[in-house]
This record gives sequence, C-alpha cells and structure tokens, in this order.
Amino acid sequence: MTDKQLLKKLKKDKDSGLSLIIDLYSGLLYKIAANVILPVGTYEDVEECVSDSFLAFYGEIDKLDPDKASVKAYLAVITKRKAIDVYRRLRGSALIIDSEEAADSEVSPDFSLDYDRKVLLWGALRSLGEPDTTIITRKYLLGETAAEIALKMNMSEGAVQKRIERGRQKLKLELGGVFNG
Repeated sequence: MTDKQLLKKLKKDKDSGLSLIIDLYSGLLYKIAANVILPVGTYEDVEECVSDSFLAFYGEIDKLDPDKASVKAYLAVITKRKAIDVYRRLRGSALIIDSEEAADSEVSPDFSLDYDRKVLLWGALRSLGEPDTTIITRKYLLGETAAEIALKMNMSEGAVQKRIERGRQKLKLELGGVFNG
C-alpha cells in the first residue's frame, strides 16, 4: 500500500486508517523512542512517547505531503523529537550512558528494573567489551536473532552464537544473584 493510499484510507475512515498505520509503524517507533529514552527512562516512558507520536501525527495529517515525505519518515521524525523531549525531561535523575551505547540499545517490554539494577546491568554489559556488548544487547534487549545480528555486524552466525554463549556466562559470573530476587 502506497502512502497516498494509506492517507486516503485514513481520511476516509479515521479509525481503521489509524489502526493500520499503528500496525505498520509501531515497531519502528518503539525502537526509535527506546534508543533515546531507555538509558534514562522506563518502558512506560517509551510507550507514552509512541502514543503521543501517533496522536501528533493524527493531528498533523493535513500537513503531510506524500510527494515530499513518506508516512514512515514523518512518523520517525515526530517520534525522535518527542523522545528527545522525554530524554531531556528525565535525564537529571537517571543513569546516563554515552550516546553511542544509547544508539545501540533497546529494551524489551518486560525489561523494567529499578535504578540500581539498571546501573549494575549497564556496567556489566559494558564490561563485556565490543562487539559482545552490542551482540548481547541486540539479542536479549532487542530480541534480534543470531542471524539478524550476524548480518548487521558482518559476522558469521556461528561466531555470534558463540559470543552470546560466552557473554551470558560472563554476565552470570559478574552479576551473580543480583537479578534472582
């Protein structure tokens, strides 16, 4: 479905059109928002940002010219801006990791830890070194498969799987029983 068809459907039947847009782009928007917000915020902050982004998009539909920008790009820009606003609001009281790590990290919906545990986890992840930190983050926080990670990192799938196995062992030793209760 082209953007013009998508916008036409949205203008004709707002509920089903918006539902379709949410189905198509919510994953992307969650990843964008999570990359920015999660180093200092929670998954709930990410959800709120994504919801606000769809709401802002809905209010600005008439401004979108599909010949100049795609729906996907327009939503991505809205989400990135809103996520930066949330980050700025939250950053004073939370752990801040460097921007390179923030760009490479995302968190799954069930990953909600208190501040102290986040500090320990990020420290343990960083101690793995590269590329292990990125591989473990992509596997367990982003939910990517070893094949997807291998493709993105120009490695063999076997090498990625071995690094995942070793990284898990290192994290288990370093974190001990911190996350068991």
